[in-house]
Amino acid sequence: MESPATPPPPPPPPGEAPYSPERRASAGRRVLAVVLAIVLAFAAAVIIAVMVDLGDRPQCDDNAAIQRLAQTQKGLVKCFDVTSTQRTVTLVLGWVGGVLGGIAALLALAFAITGTRGRPVLLLTALAVILSGLSILIGSI
Repeated sequence: MESPATPPPPPPPPGEAPYSPERRASAGRRVLAVVLAIVLAFAAAVIIAVMVDLGDRPQCDDNAAIQRLAQTQKGLVKCFDVTSTQRTVTLVLGWVGGVLGGIAALLALAFAITGTRGRPVLLLTALAVILSGLSILIGSI
């Protein structure tokens, strides 16, 4: 007696990519990828804008820089109240997290179009969120 159901396709041979036209993402996942791309692009833009702003601010213990800025900005100067090590780590992690967030947004759009390679999108998104979160945490301590 034979079963009327067809057997599942065999796994790909070793060394070949497991991506094939039959293994594309559903329409729902593609729509979620577009939403993720929009959110990631916005978050990356915000993180990068904050890093530019923090990079331009003097440290609060740098009196000479604060006085120079006070002359050009009519007395209103915002400073970054952290140590130089905290500032460096905050800026590096923030910039890397923002750039990775932008790349993840582009990969999410590529996933929405092709329906394949969703895992790198998720990994890059997680890495961008972790690095940006660490930047915020270290900068606020």
